Amino acid sequence: MATNKSRVLTVDEIKGYLKLKIEKLYPDGTANLYLHTRKSGNGYWEARITVGGKRIPITISLYEEGRLKAVRDITPRIVALVKDGHAVQAIRNALATTLVPDEMAALVKGEKVSAHRATPTFEEVGRDWYHKHVKNGLSEGRYKAQLLEQLEHHVFPTLGRRPINEIKRREIIDALQDIWVKMHRTGVKIRSTVDRVFDYAVDHELRDDNPTPPPRSMPLHQHQVQHFASLPYERVQEFWVWLMSRDQMAINTKVGLALAVLQGKRTGEIQKMRWEHIDFKTAVWTTPPTDMKKRKAHRQPLPSQLIEMLSLLRDASSGKGYVLVNAKGAMLSDGAMLSAIKRFDDITTHGFRATLGSWCTDNGVDKRVSDFIKSHQPKYLDAAYSRTDMLEERRKVLQRWAHFVTGPVGSVK
Repeated sequence: MATNKSRVLTVDEIKGYLKLKIEKLYPDGTANLYLHTRKSGNGYWEARITVGGKRIPITISLYEEGRLKAVRDITPRIVALVKDGHAVQAIRNALATTLVPDEMAALVKGEKVSAHRATPTFEEVGRDWYHKHVKNGLSEGRYKAQLLEQLEHHVFPTLGRRPINEIKRREIIDALQDIWVKMHRTGVKIRSTVDRVFDYAVDHELRDDNPTPPPRSMPLHQHQVQHFASLPYERVQEFWVWLMSRDQMAINTKVGLALAVLQGKRTGEIQKMRWEHIDFKTAVWTTPPTDMKKRKAHRQPLPSQLIEMLSLLRDASSGKGYVLVNAKGAMLSDGAMLSAIKRFDDITTHGFRATLGSWCTDNGVDKRVSDFIKSHQPKYLDAAYSRTDMLEERRKVLQRWAHFVTGPVGSVK
C-alpha cells in the first residue's frame, strides 16, 4: 500500500477537521487519497487521480472510523483501474457495493465475484466493439469520443454487468426510455449505438440474435416547445462534469460557459465582461449600464469557484480588455459558446438563467433575491428593497448554487 506512515491522518485530526464544518480537502498521506470535509460536518474519502492532464475525483466512502484501513487499502487499486482505462462510473458503482479491493476490481472488469462466467458482459463487448471498430476506424473528433461517453453515462450503469447473451429487449427499453423521452435526439443516437454493439456480438457468436428494440417499440415522446432551451437543474452537475472534461475546448469558451451556469447572466453581458469590471478583493463583477438590458449597472457576487478560474485566466493573459477573447484577441462570440454547448445537448447558453431560476424556486430562495440575481426589476419591490441590491444575500445563494453545480469536480484546468 502506497502510504507514508508518518503523514497519514489520525482519527483525532480527522475529527478536528470535521468539527470545523468547512468545505476543504485534506491529503491523507496515502497517495491520491483525500478527506473531503463538508459544511454539514460530514466527511468523505476521495481519490483524486490525474490522467493525461485531467484530474479525476472519485468519492470512495463516507467517513467512518471503522473504514479507515479499508479506504486506504483500496485507493491504490482505484488508481490502477483508472490508469488502465476502466470507466470511472463503473468504479463508482463498484465502490457502492464493496470496499474489498479484489471484489471491487472484479466488478469493474465485469467479472462475477464468486463464480466463473465465460460469457462477457455488455460493457466488455461494448468496449471491445469501440476499440476495434470505432477508435481506430474514424478520424479524431467529437463523434468518436461521444459514442463511448454516452454508453458510459446512460447504458453501462444499468446493462453493463449483464452477460451479453442474457439481455432481453424489455431490459433495453427500460434502460433507454428516460433518455428517449426526455432527450430524444440523444436517445436516438444511443439506441443506434446499442444496436451496433449487439450486431457485433452476433457477428462474434456471443448470441444468436440482436434484441435491440426498433424505434417503433420505444415509448412515445412528445416534442415540447420551450421559449428558452434550458437544462433542468437536476442535470446541471452532469453538464459540469462534461464541461470540465473537455480538454480540446478553448479555455475562454469553457470559462464563458462556467460564467453562464454559475451566474445566470445574459450571454451579451458575459461577452462584454472586461477585467476592470471585476473586483477580485470583494469578489464582485459590476456590469456597466451600457452593457445591461435595462441600462442600469448590475453588481453580481462571484463564488469562489469563479474567482479561481478568472484568476488563472488573468494570470495567463494581459489582464486588460475583454476577459473572454478568441484566438485573434477579439471579443468571444456567442456562437462559440452556443456551438460548444450544443455538443452536450440541444440547449442554449441563455437557458441557464432558467436553470438557476428553477433551482432558486425549488430551494426556497426569496423571489426578490432571485430577481436581483437575474437583474430583473420587478414592480412589486417596495421602497426599502429598492434602495439595495441585496448583494450579500445573493452572495450566499450563488455560493450555494456553485457548490451544488460543481460538487467535487473542481475548476477549470
